[in-house]
Amino acid sequence: MPDMDTTRTQVLVVGGGPVGCALALELLHRGVAVIVVEKDENIPAYPVKAMLLNPRTLEHMARWGIADDVRAAAVTPQGWQQGVTFATSLTGRDLGHYREGFDFHSEEESDDLSERAQVVMQPDTLRVMRGAMLEAGAEFLEGWEVVEIEQGDEVSALLRHMETGSERQIVAAYAVGADGPHSIVRTTAGITRSGRGGISATLLLHFRAPEVMEDYRPTPAAFSNLTHPEGGALVVPIGADLFCAHVPGYPTDVDIADIDLQKLGKRIIGRDSGREIEYVYAGVYKVHERIADAYRAGRFFLAGDAAHLYAPFGGHNLNSGYGDAVDLGWKLAAVLKGWAGDALLDSYEQERRPIAVQNASEASGNVMRFVEEGKAIMSEMRETDYLASGVLAEGRRRGWGERLWRATRPQYIARGIVLDQRYKSDVIMADDATVAPWSSLRYLPIAKPGHRAPHVRLADGQSLYAAFGPEFTLIAAPGMEAAAERALEAASACGVPLATVTVADDRVRALYGAPLVLVRPDQHVAWRGEEDTNFLSVLLVATGRGGTHEGLSTALPAVATVEETRDLIGA
Repeated sequence: MPDMDTTRTQVLVVGGGPVGCALALELLHRGVAVIVVEKDENIPAYPVKAMLLNPRTLEHMARWGIADDVRAAAVTPQGWQQGVTFATSLTGRDLGHYREGFDFHSEEESDDLSERAQVVMQPDTLRVMRGAMLEAGAEFLEGWEVVEIEQGDEVSALLRHMETGSERQIVAAYAVGADGPHSIVRTTAGITRSGRGGISATLLLHFRAPEVMEDYRPTPAAFSNLTHPEGGALVVPIGADLFCAHVPGYPTDVDIADIDLQKLGKRIIGRDSGREIEYVYAGVYKVHERIADAYRAGRFFLAGDAAHLYAPFGGHNLNSGYGDAVDLGWKLAAVLKGWAGDALLDSYEQERRPIAVQNASEASGNVMRFVEEGKAIMSEMRETDYLASGVLAEGRRRGWGERLWRATRPQYIARGIVLDQRYKSDVIMADDATVAPWSSLRYLPIAKPGHRAPHVRLADGQSLYAAFGPEFTLIAAPGMEAAAERALEAASACGVPLATVTVADDRVRALYGAPLVLVRPDQHVAWRGEEDTNFLSVLLVATGRGGTHEGLSTALPAVATVEETRDLIGA
């Protein structure tokens, strides 16, 4: 790499999209210096690639202090921000409305959630995130491209300005590729990808239709699943008169120029207003199941689209990227702060890659079910007057709606994907508790190590999560004060930031299943157990600093002094 003026930082994030910004926020939240490099100087208004933030993502955003700002940025009309409607078109016949889709109900209606889902367009979310990132102290290099990156004792990246061609160098302890499917970080690291590419193609259309709001007949909803004799579409309102439509089922070699977009748009709207439909964007995206074979190569890491690609039906790909950013972010911070070992960084791939593999399969299944059940009903529609009036015709339409709901329900009710992420890694001290088989549809709260810490709204109305510290938290039942004090002493000995909280709530004790539960910075459970525990062993395993967690045996004696502990861990 040529000699030139060099800027140093702790973490270089390549890519300033939602996942790159999320990682920066997680790191900045923990006091780590970050430089984010992004090729685009402006946030493009179109296409809107993602529009659903699930409850787990909003829980992360709440920790960063931006959840309310993100909700306020939503431009979708208020009456169109919840539920799922099945219909023949935007102005046609209603086939059924289902309010429970996507957990849009308020947090108070579900003890499982500390935050509800939100429909908000990706450009609007990104503006909030970038503003918060800059306010928190990130250096954000817009209009710069990483053209070369290498690693040794540190990471060195050569940047080139997209307009002027000027160059500069960044040196960092670590680099994270959040730079999309053609990631320079991944290709430089030589990381291959597995899975299927180009499974099918979907049209992505953004069009203006002011007449829809004036003549909308089905029940307003965040997502309108349209089924018509000539084809289906999934439509989301993204403004007062602006709509986004995903039209699946095309071959991968489809050419948008060969599509009669006026005819297609009129079919989606449901009537001909006599004017030409204005498209602000019309394109094609391919459905993939592509997962990076490794998430780490030395000082290089991958997150978001650089690590995984899968169909957008269900909103899992981007929300998975936010989960990547959180898992990797707190671990990088812990290592850089000196209270965790390198093995903690290895656990990033152990925990997040299986989630991507699982979600890729579920997302492709969502597309298949949407297309296949839709085709069957379209065939029936072609054999009848599907818009007829009368009780029998209405009953037939409601039957179609119920079938579509049953077929596509995994797309809209994915509580297992969102809340039941079961991590298994070398830093998780698994116990032998039996849990129900995983289901994409169902979430059964349990504080088994590796699982998200169950949420409870306490008697005073506050979220249990509000009682957690910023790093590790030990939740103690009443009467465990002496054990909690010993845990604090152990944490001090090995340098782990630990908060303790005593919770006198019967629901918490029932869900958490032990008098002492150690919760990680990402709100996942690291360990649970009794007071006669070697807390030094627990903390060293949870932070990737040696030992084994089979029976919690480590190189440490059962009771170690502060000096013995520091000698053993090199502190």
